[in-house]
Amino acid sequence: MATEAGKGENKVYVKIPESNDKAKLTVRNHYIGVDAVAWYVNKENNWFSNKMASGTLEIKLSSGLENYSVALGTFEFKGGSKIAPIFEQAVIPDRNFRGGNITLRAQLSAVKKDTALAGILKSAAKATLGVAAGMVSTASAVTGPSKFVAAAGEDIISGVKNVLSATGAKREPLFDFSGLEYSIRPEDIVGPEVYILFHRGKVLNTNQLQIKKEENIYLPFYNNVLLDDGVWLLVRIRRSDEYTGVREWHELARQFRTKISNKVNDFFFGLADKSKALSEFQPTASGEATLMDEYIKLRSLINYDGVITEREANFHVMYLLTIVHAAKVAISNDKKELYEAEIEKFNNAVLSSIVPETRLLTSYKEEINNLLSLRAGTISSDTPFKRVASMSLNDVFSSTKYMKNLVSEYNDQRVMG
Repeated sequence: MATEAGKGENKVYVKIPESNDKAKLTVRNHYIGVDAVAWYVNKENNWFSNKMASGTLEIKLSSGLENYSVALGTFEFKGGSKIAPIFEQAVIPDRNFRGGNITLRAQLSAVKKDTALAGILKSAAKATLGVAAGMVSTASAVTGPSKFVAAAGEDIISGVKNVLSATGAKREPLFDFSGLEYSIRPEDIVGPEVYILFHRGKVLNTNQLQIKKEENIYLPFYNNVLLDDGVWLLVRIRRSDEYTGVREWHELARQFRTKISNKVNDFFFGLADKSKALSEFQPTASGEATLMDEYIKLRSLINYDGVITEREANFHVMYLLTIVHAAKVAISNDKKELYEAEIEKFNNAVLSSIVPETRLLTSYKEEINNLLSLRAGTISSDTPFKRVASMSLNDVFSSTKYMKNLVSEYNDQRVMG
């Protein structure tokens, strides 16, 4: 017989789906994201007529240096279902992983049904999700997520906690009073997804627990039957190789590539003399006059953007440096074909994941070292050495095979240009 919600043992279970991708979560290479997938409350239907469930989920990254807290809104009992597909909701969008343990704490409680309170809890859920997303999207490579944004989220979540943690007769804890907490090390996050099941009810045999897709939602099954015991919250940790969003400097980088191409075409169409064309590839004191000045500013924007990994930042910077070099070589030698040849050499190396034969190798190394030096202070100090990717020139180029979308995007834009 299934345990009633609010009774039984409090336990956390971890399930890693089968995958050919066995890479472990690694600093400088990977992004981490957290999704609230679904939750379940096993109560009789009439219980929901005067009670409602709500909760919070707290995520600590970098061994507690980054704190993300979100409200889960209210449990919606619809169509006789006791499962609330909250979600498939991204609590933390793709975040450049900075090392250390990942800790999750879940709290679920029931309170007396109240329309006004339900509205507040739903609004708090929307607001805190927005705060978490804002913390990720504004992260600096030097200082991490904005502490001002984080403080706004903490103010909201503290109010929700006060409502849900009060011990009066109208409150009913579904998990333990203090909530359920689980910490996982980066080396234990193997493959693209790991599922964390917070559960209170009968003790489950992990070998009989599965995560399966049911009507576009991933849910826990026990002995091949949808888990209907006690109360549970399913959370997913994602590990990915590429950033799927758009950064503010992406359009600036695209425009810069177009300007370089146009500058080469102008010279070979006879619209600019050599000395003037080559002067574009020298920095100036003002920092505002030439294409080289523009490259330096773009490089800074990319390197200081704490949202993207060192691996991706390196690729962007090396590509921009390559087209600057290619343009300069072509104009200096009065041979337009050298422009395409230099870029083609870089692209072929990237597609083959090998270091190209180019005079830029020393410059590439300098750019990599500058980036690593800039970002070194944001890596959690307790991260195992093996969970911090090496960034030698060979490592950087051999890892381009994991950035297929990014490589394809640059090649497509070059063809269209």
